[in-house]
Amino acid sequence: MVQRLSLGGSAAWLKRYDPDGWLRPALVRLWNGLARRLGVDALRSPPRHVGERAKEVEARRLEALRACGAPVPRILGEGPRSLILSDMGPTLAHRLKRLESANDADMLVRQTAHAIGRLHRRGGYLGQAFARNITVGDQGVGFIDFEEDPSEIMSLAQAQARDWVMFTTGVGIYYTGRMDVLTGLIRDEAHEVEPQVAREVQRIAGRLGFLERTGRLLGRRMGVLGAAVGAMRKGFASVAIAALLLDVLSDGDCDVLIAVVDAVRQAAI
Repeated sequence: MVQRLSLGGSAAWLKRYDPDGWLRPALVRLWNGLARRLGVDALRSPPRHVGERAKEVEARRLEALRACGAPVPRILGEGPRSLILSDMGPTLAHRLKRLESANDADMLVRQTAHAIGRLHRRGGYLGQAFARNITVGDQGVGFIDFEEDPSEIMSLAQAQARDWVMFTTGVGIYYTGRMDVLTGLIRDEAHEVEPQVAREVQRIAGRLGFLERTGRLLGRRMGVLGAAVGAMRKGFASVAIAALLLDVLSDGDCDVLIAVVDAVRQAAI
């Protein structure tokens, strides 16, 4: 639970780490089971802690992100199972909903993608890189909401790929009819990602390809999600191919190609 406060004339947020009801854990178990079936382990929900443990996780993650140079809330105070956090300004979701100019939206999304890429290059990751957990205030792009830690169940490359998937599909709803623009914005930043991250994003996009093909048959929101998956796939395509070629040139052979040949050989036996 999050409550807005005023401290010394400045906005702040009281965040309490109360236990969830029965519905959220049930939905998380359902989603994690589906993610395993789809082979997208990077999209599994990390353990959701409550109480003092959740408070400790958030405080630790804020410190780690700040060490990476990420703009994150300052801890202004604390209590039992609660933290008081500084205000980071309006969220990206709030800003995008109220912009009338597509160019202004593109500027914000490009700015945010660059901030995520910069964080990744410094060894950081977010975990819930949705527009509602990203702020765009007077100090630029910031990040909030860290009571979960993806590193508990996945590698750094998976956690960073997870950020790109969540960010791209999250802002996709603001690019209905303009997915080619979103593709370009993602492609601009994708050239800077680590090869293993690019390959993981492409692998996830491939696993979710059915949404790209059939999502629009399941309603508007699923259609937008499918189109955003396509934008992500296209945005990272050339980077993943370059990573594949780099694998060949650096090792003298290609691990991915060998894996494919082995799979074909096994299927033929």
